[in-house]
Amino acid sequence: MTQQAGTAGGHMPIGYRPDIDGLRAIAVGAVVLYHAGIPGLPGGFTGVDIFFVISGYLIGGQIFRETMASGFSFAGFYTRRVRRILPALFFLLAAMFLAGAVLLSPQELRELGKEAVPTTFGLSNLLYYTGGGYFGPASDAQPLLMTWSLGVEEQFYIVLPFIMMLLVKLRRDAILPLLVAGALLSFAASLLLLHADPKAAFYLLPPRAWELGIGVSLAVWEERRGGAPLPRALAQGAALAGLLLLGTGIAAFRADIAFPGWFALLPTVGTAILIATPGSAINRRVLSLAPMRGIGLLSYSWYLWHWPLFYFNRTLAGREQEGGGLLPIWAILSLSLVCAFLSWRFVERPLRRRLLPDRAVLIRYGLAALAVAGVGAMLFASHGLPARLPAQARLFAAQAMAARENPCLARYGVTAPVSPERCLPDLPAGRARLVVLGDSHAASLSPAFAALARREHMGFGEMTKSSCLPVEDAGTAQADRPAHAGECRAYQRAAFAHVLRDPAARMVVLSGFWSATPRLEGPDGSVVPVEVALDRAVAALRRAGKRVIVVQDAPRFAFDPYARVMGDFLPMRRWLHGGAAAEPAGDAAPAGDPARSAIAAIARRYPGVTLIDPQAGLCTGGRCAFRDERAIYYFDDQHLTAPGALRALRRLSLSRDQDSV
Repeated sequence: MTQQAGTAGGHMPIGYRPDIDGLRAIAVGAVVLYHAGIPGLPGGFTGVDIFFVISGYLIGGQIFRETMASGFSFAGFYTRRVRRILPALFFLLAAMFLAGAVLLSPQELRELGKEAVPTTFGLSNLLYYTGGGYFGPASDAQPLLMTWSLGVEEQFYIVLPFIMMLLVKLRRDAILPLLVAGALLSFAASLLLLHADPKAAFYLLPPRAWELGIGVSLAVWEERRGGAPLPRALAQGAALAGLLLLGTGIAAFRADIAFPGWFALLPTVGTAILIATPGSAINRRVLSLAPMRGIGLLSYSWYLWHWPLFYFNRTLAGREQEGGGLLPIWAILSLSLVCAFLSWRFVERPLRRRLLPDRAVLIRYGLAALAVAGVGAMLFASHGLPARLPAQARLFAAQAMAARENPCLARYGVTAPVSPERCLPDLPAGRARLVVLGDSHAASLSPAFAALARREHMGFGEMTKSSCLPVEDAGTAQADRPAHAGECRAYQRAAFAHVLRDPAARMVVLSGFWSATPRLEGPDGSVVPVEVALDRAVAALRRAGKRVIVVQDAPRFAFDPYARVMGDFLPMRRWLHGGAAAEPAGDAAPAGDPARSAIAAIARRYPGVTLIDPQAGLCTGGRCAFRDERAIYYFDDQHLTAPGALRALRRLSLSRDQDSV
């Protein structure tokens, strides 16, 4: 019997090791239970790191042995890879496409299509590193997020054969030291990027390669030793230490620990030690137990299926269980394990064992990959197949899509206002302009302010940037984007400089997600309360003679109104909630806004400042509207569509001398 390799597997000409399947069981169990929210496993996600070491050991060892024997074949190697990886993955994607067509809203189905394309080609980690766009979903609403680790592995195995062949040809006697040196350089990159770019440290291959490199180095070391076992007493003690390291990584993680980095040594080194001690009692009597082996055999399919099922369960929770799940977690865990078994038994095993020439296998799977990616691209390009919905739902989908595509909203990485010819057009001499400054919440209100400016015969301008409040010398600090606070300061300096020197900019709107960041970061790293930063901004504008409009944040919800409304138009999704028909109108109690009183106090402190509250146009009796028969007012839980912005500001008139609306 041959050993199967890694999270994505492989085929190794070495004796079967049941203890490695036991390690896989620990890895996949930790990941699945962590994602299920089971308490006591704060580091359960480190199961992926365990997989990386196993994969490097088995597949890297295979490449080394075949290269040393001058028997390595790229066609043979990649044939084994695609046979192991792609059947179960493509089966999962096909099932998700079919389920998504009847259960997901257009935006949700579009997101699935977008993620499916890079997933098909082992590139999804690059998509999740970039974030997929400012208005992309949160991580728990990304249906294929679990595939990021497959991307890291497959990119590693594109590079490793070339490195191994080069080392065998040039420095055969120095392969192990050079592999160890490469792993150390990768680990150093991980430590550096933890502070400079944490998302890169987590998702990208170079700072993750050291984990697979540990496994490769271990395999080469064992080959150099001729497979001689460790002394019995040493093996027993080492295995216990390895298990303790691995368990500590799973059980002792804290939210304030930067990961990966030093902490990732616990699961990775612990796994390597256990792989190196196959004769220990722990390996033979614990890791090799039949239930452990069984879970290990299903590990790849279980890893694939668990996250999409959790995603569908959260997404379909719908109207009554916001933030929870449609089914209890034990039911989803059971279902994911059943799906994993069926995938392993009827997809993985049969197609992996089917004998065809390498060329035929690669061509067939290449064509299949193009077909799967083509379906994903079609779902993305069609904006999630809104044609399958009634006319009213298609209208709502179009309104939501239009709101997401604001060309004046500067995205992450941008430090200057965008599209000046469109967002800050020239005006005839003497004509006044209204300018909106702020973040994406301000951008979502811009259609209403633009319409208002037209009615008042004023020009209009917009300078908005993602996650940047309209204040000077203070920016929003984000842990996964260390440069963002500086980008915000640079952007807002440019925006304020423009309105302060522009005589046409007589009216300035300050709008933002005020409660998202109670404290901002100053140029020297100091903490600046939002109300202090806003007070300075208002004072500077008033000294320059500008009329200032301060806008309270729009009502937010504890659920996604767009997903709720669109879900009502999907018969199967509606059936899951008891078959209730789509509601002709919708409202709900808003989430709390702790910044409201402070924002109001600042606006009322200065003469010539107008305070606008979007709740006045959207809310009555403690409930706020998120749709009517002709329009959807929100495209997520907090951003307004153009009809929503118009409804929110319907009572505002710039010609009135008013202090508050």
